[in-house]
Amino acid sequence: ELQDHRVELLAEVSSEQFENAKQKAAKKLSKTTKIPGFRPGKAPYDIIKRTFGEETIEETAIDLLIDEIYPKLIKETGIKPYGPGKLESVESKNPPKFRFSVPLEPEVILGDYTKIKQPYKPPRVEEDEIKKVLNNLQLNYATAEPVDRAAEKGDLVSIKITGVLLKPEKDHEAEILKETPHEVIIGEELGEEQFPFTGFGEKLIGLKAGDTKEIKHNYTKDSKYEELRGKEVKFFVVVESIKRLIKPNLDDEFAKMLGLPSFSELESSIRSQIELEKLREYDNQYYNELLDKIDKTSVIKYPPQQLELEVEEVRKTIEADIEKESLDFDTYLKLIKREKDEFIENDIKPVARRRLEHNLILNEISRKENIELDKSELEQEFSRSFMQMQASPNFKTLQKEYTTTKLADMTVMQTAMRLMDRHALERLKTIASGGEGKESELKDSQDPHE
Repeated sequence: ELQDHRVELLAEVSSEQFENAKQKAAKKLSKTTKIPGFRPGKAPYDIIKRTFGEETIEETAIDLLIDEIYPKLIKETGIKPYGPGKLESVESKNPPKFRFSVPLEPEVILGDYTKIKQPYKPPRVEEDEIKKVLNNLQLNYATAEPVDRAAEKGDLVSIKITGVLLKPEKDHEAEILKETPHEVIIGEELGEEQFPFTGFGEKLIGLKAGDTKEIKHNYTKDSKYEELRGKEVKFFVVVESIKRLIKPNLDDEFAKMLGLPSFSELESSIRSQIELEKLREYDNQYYNELLDKIDKTSVIKYPPQQLELEVEEVRKTIEADIEKESLDFDTYLKLIKREKDEFIENDIKPVARRRLEHNLILNEISRKENIELDKSELEQEFSRSFMQMQASPNFKTLQKEYTTTKLADMTVMQTAMRLMDRHALERLKTIASGGEGKESELKDSQDPHE
């Protein structure tokens, strides 16, 4: 047994078996090349040996032997492999000795997860959150009216902005922005943070069209702009225009414009959406913390090949997200000044390891808790998932790679695994919380433990 959940097998073959394999190898080789005076596969062994050489015959014989004995080795030893084994070395040829390494199926020995307690208390929706969404909707549907005065809070100010690092690192450009067009609504932050920093809009109050201003800003070490963390930037601003925003009234007419019958229905819809998003976020955190606690009390073993596959899956997901921003993976790494191998080792692999171990825990929980799927539930979820896949932009690409039957089979498997995970998570929540709290709404579009 090896330390990384693999086993090493040393197999010795008798000289008689090797000789028989060499005869088969010679016949196989003679069929691939025309030997003068003989039909394909009919030349004597000595003639074939002179034609191809002893070494080529032995190498072919070894390949034939491996194909023959490897399945027998697995069966006789009772090993449960995770995937294909690997021939590490040929120890000797007379008699032939082969050294294989075989990855083993993952093994999970759970700690006593029934003793882990974690209250389930999803967050409430606050009125301020609803007001913020309504305000953003007002801004989206507001009309802009040019004004001939200094900028005030609530105005839409169009500027050109240039940004320069005051102390750039060696071999790095000082200029990070050059006369870049930008619009700011003073006092409003549409999104998580105002660009180029929170509170930037207030610096424009009192300026008129045609005015210029220099603004310095020190970025914190935890700024969302990684390349600017801990650095000081000077911004040169030129005001191009100022417009007063006229927001629509929050009433039934506004709601009807958004496709809802009344303002109360609009508020209710916003509340439900916020509640669902907060619940998803809370569930992700809740279940990850719960699975982390179980992970710490359990023994989980898996071969390196399984982790490598998970790393590849996480990498593909990250690349797909980057592509949505019109970037490729290599360009992204250059922007964040990271080497590919280092990024995979330090950023991707820990995520992959956590995700893999959480999946293995859930599989074992499903087994120990005897979780089974209801046929009608599986059929309903499959129909919904398959319809969603058919409506996706890349469905035609998938059809070129797989038959409809194959796609359906894949969807059934994925749906079944997703449902099993969902039920396992719900069972864990019931155990950990003592059954308190409302049932969560885990959606198929989201991996609950990613």
